[in-house]
Parts: sequence; structure tokens; C-alpha cells
Amino acid sequence: MVNIIVLVVAVLMGLAGSANAAGFRLSEQDARANGMGNTAVAVSDNPSAVWYNPAAITGLEGTNVSLGSVMVLPQMEHTNTNGSKDRIKQTLHIPPHFFATRKLNEKFSLGLGVLAPFGLSTDWDKDTANTRRVATLSEIQALYANLNGAYKVNENLSVAAGASFVRLDATMNKMVTATSEQTLEGDGTGMGYNLAATYKWNKYKFGASYHSKVKIDVDGKINLVVGAPTVDAANQNASTKITLPDTFQIGVAHQCTDSWLFTAEADYTNWSTYRRLVIDYTTTLGVAKQSIDNKNWSSVWAFRVGGEHKVNENWKLRVGAFYDVNPVKEDYFETRVPDSDRVAVSFGAGYAKGNITVDASYLYLRFAKRTIDDSVQDTTTNVLNGKYSSVARLPAITIGYKF
Repeated sequence: MVNIIVLVVAVLMGLAGSANAAGFRLSEQDARANGMGNTAVAVSDNPSAVWYNPAAITGLEGTNVSLGSVMVLPQMEHTNTNGSKDRIKQTLHIPPHFFATRKLNEKFSLGLGVLAPFGLSTDWDKDTANTRRVATLSEIQALYANLNGAYKVNENLSVAAGASFVRLDATMNKMVTATSEQTLEGDGTGMGYNLAATYKWNKYKFGASYHSKVKIDVDGKINLVVGAPTVDAANQNASTKITLPDTFQIGVAHQCTDSWLFTAEADYTNWSTYRRLVIDYTTTLGVAKQSIDNKNWSSVWAFRVGGEHKVNENWKLRVGAFYDVNPVKEDYFETRVPDSDRVAVSFGAGYAKGNITVDASYLYLRFAKRTIDDSVQDTTTNVLNGKYSSVARLPAITIGYKF
């Protein structure tokens, strides 16, 4: 009865929709990177390096700040087996990102980032959607505060280490009867760490960045009203433990000429942390209950390429593309994360004048169409069966200033 709640609380993070990297990871955190297919680990030369590759902040002089958003406009459609169609409510999500760096001396630099690197928001109509008994509203918000220290070993090599404090808030609903909606609200905190390195050789730059898994204890309230006293939980306590995946990026950039830069990157997300979730809750009568939900997601890779052309001292043009593998097996498919393999293309431009930079970009993300025949998340009437298609549009803007 609360199996979906387990997924609900686990499908964590962010203000953005179910887009970007596979699963519910939001890898785009800067307008410049967004315009280059999110290939940033080897070419981080602005304050967003705090997240993409903090070792690179040793190359930034003085104090630098940037603020912006990679917005997400997702569209999802479910064609039921009877030919009818359901769509999620279309909403523009605006997750913010903020970065700041400070060069202390020729060897040491500090960096701070505040961002939402994971996320989910889907809203299926609770009156008409064929899958409303599986999920209606799924809305998660999380905030990472990431602090880094970087050390310049020599003219070619820099390294960095950092720590993240994570704050999570989640709200998840589904219909349990024709007129009764089950809701869950919860929040929790966790800590993680990260390591990074960058190396220069001739006209090449190499970068690697690792972010650890984050374990979060989530506590909240559940409302489950079906008219049975031994089952009902009216505003009762609920809790679970979530482990967000660790990620690893490795990439290379080549400065072919003074005006042309090309880069490629491989991006790994360890979704094997999302195997089994247990939720504990209390009924209205005070009886302790527990629900166990097996998800068995797979770890996956994404492969990215990008390019940048320097037009003149003020303007740069960018282009990128990537292919992202889906971690959700068909047996565990559900509509809170109706995921599939996806491809993306992007373009953007950057303008610099004095101490100010403005970057803007646009990324178009298309999910492969997916047909579902049988999922363990659909235990009664096979309402999840059918075909799913999704796209997402990600416009972005980031404004930077150097002090």
C-alpha cells in the first residue's frame, strides 16, 4: 500500500523535471556547460568549476562569482493500451545555481557552490490519468552546499577536495481510491565528499572528478485514508534511509587553434545504490508498519562531446551533444521516473565585457520511446502498460562577475 511511497521519497531531488542525466540526476549546472553538451570536467574555466572540477579553480584569478539557472521544461506522454493518452502537467522548473571562488595565493584556492544536482517533478492528473493509482504528484527539492579547497601542485597539475551538505524535501502523492489521495511529505539531511584533478599537457587538458554517495535519513508524515482502521495512517510518522549515487567524470579537451576548442567526456552514475528501500510508518491506531520495495537500478554511463569557437575578444559560440543510458529496468518501470535512453543536442553563446560575463544556451533532450508490458510496480490492473514518449527543453543563463 505504501510501496510507491518508498520510491517517492527515494526519487529525490531538485526543482527540475525528470530530465538531464539518466534516472533523476540533473547534471547541467551552468549555461556554458549546457551549451557544450555538459562537457565541463576538462574545460572548467569559470566559477562552475567548483562543481564540475574544483581542481581547475586554481586557474581563476581574484574572486569570481556566478549565478543562474538551467531551466527544465519536460513533456511526457503515456499512450495506454486502449489508445487513450495521458500527459503530465507542463511546468517550467527553475533550479538555481550559485558559485564563488577565491584565489588565496599562487598555490591555494577556495570554492563554494549551491545547487540542485538531482531532481524530480512529475504531475499526472489525479482525476483522469490511467496510472493515477500508481502516482499523481511527485515533487522533490534538494539543495547541495559544496565547499572545496584546491592546490596547484605545479604548472601542469592541480588537485582538489571538498565536502557537501545536502538538504532534501519531498512531497509525493497517489490515488488509493476513486476519491482519496495518499500523500507523503518528508525531509532529511546528509553529507558527502568529492575529489578532483586537472592536468595540462601541450594543447591538451585532462580532468577527472568524483562525487561520493550521500546517505540521507528522511523523516516525514504520511496520509493514507482508505476506511480501514488497521491500515489508515492519518498524518502519521514515516521514515526511510536513502543513498544517493556517487558519480565520476573523466574528460579531455584539445585547444586545436587559438579560436577552436573541442572536448569529450565519459560520465558514470552508480545507480546500484538504488537497489532496495524500506519505509517505516505508524498507523492511526499506533501500529508499526514496514514496506519493502526492490528497485534494482543499474549503474550507467553517459558520453558527451562539445566544441567552442572564439569569434573575437567578446563573443564565443558553443555546440554539444550527448547520449545517456537509462538505469531503470523494464520490470521496475513506473511513472514517477518514466525513464529511457536519451540523446541531446545543444548550442549556446557567451559574451564577456570587462569584469562581466553572460552565458546563454539551449539543450534539446529526446527520450527513446519505450513500451512497457509488465512491471512489478503495477500489481493490479496493468495500468502502466503502453508506450511512453518524452522530450525536455533546457534553456539556460548564467551571469558572472570578477572582483
